[in-house]
Amino acid sequence: MSVEVSGVKELERQLVSLFGRENLPQLVDPALIAGATLVAKTLKSEFVQFKDTGASIDEINIEKPVYDKGVRSIKIDWKGPKDRYKIIHLNEYGYTRNGKKITPAGTGSVARSLRISERAYRAIVQKKIGDKL
Repeated sequence: MSVEVSGVKELERQLVSLFGRENLPQLVDPALIAGATLVAKTLKSEFVQFKDTGASIDEINIEKPVYDKGVRSIKIDWKGPKDRYKIIHLNEYGYTRNGKKITPAGTGSVARSLRISERAYRAIVQKKIGDKL
């Protein structure tokens, strides 16, 4: 699941022309980390509503920013000793058991978190990049 922000390629082209490709990570990475931290915080607050052991909350992890298909991006995933990444998709979309559709309490929580934090994410990224300009 990802968030698509329109105008990113044009913005990146302009930033590359101003600062150069090699200087871009120092400008963009702090903004991406701040935005991802906000999204992770929103995810945690959504997951609290249906927590059992809290392992899914504890294993939310923010990766380091990397280039993905030529675009600087950051990834939020689940890593930890209880391997919650294996069941997050089941919780998000539900599943079928013996022909019966099972809808867990946390169904749609990741999508809801992304929708809730989308505007604030954009504002944080814009502010962080704007502060460096």
